[in-house]
Amino acid sequence: MKPPKICPACAQKLMIERLKCSCGTVVEGRFSWSRLANLSVEDQQLVELIVLASGSLKDAATRLGISYPTMRKRINALIKNLTAEIEADQIARKQVLKDVVEGKRPVSEATYELGD
Repeated sequence: MKPPKICPACAQKLMIERLKCSCGTVVEGRFSWSRLANLSVEDQQLVELIVLASGSLKDAATRLGISYPTMRKRINALIKNLTAEIEADQIARKQVLKDVVEGKRPVSEATYELGD
C-alpha cells in the first residue's frame, strides 16, 4: 500500500517525518518525496517500463501494445508532469528563502523545510 501524499484536511503535500522498521528502530527527521513519487501511478509505471525497455520507446510501446505515436504522446505528457513537479519544487524553495529574507521565517525552520 502506498502512503497518501496529500493531507486530507488541507490538501497540502504531506512530509515524511517518521520511519519505523519492523525491528522497532525509528528514524525521525524531515524527508521529502522524490519527484517521481509525486507523479501519478500511471506515470510511475510508464517510467518503470521505459527503464526496463532500456530507454527504447519503440520497445516500451510494443510491450504496451500501442503505437509509437501514442507512446510519444504519453511520454510528452509525462515530461509535462515531471516538469511541473520540478517547477513546483523551485517555487516552494524560492518562497522559503524569500520568507527568511523578509523575516517571516527563522533560518532554522527554513533549513529544516529545505532539508539541506
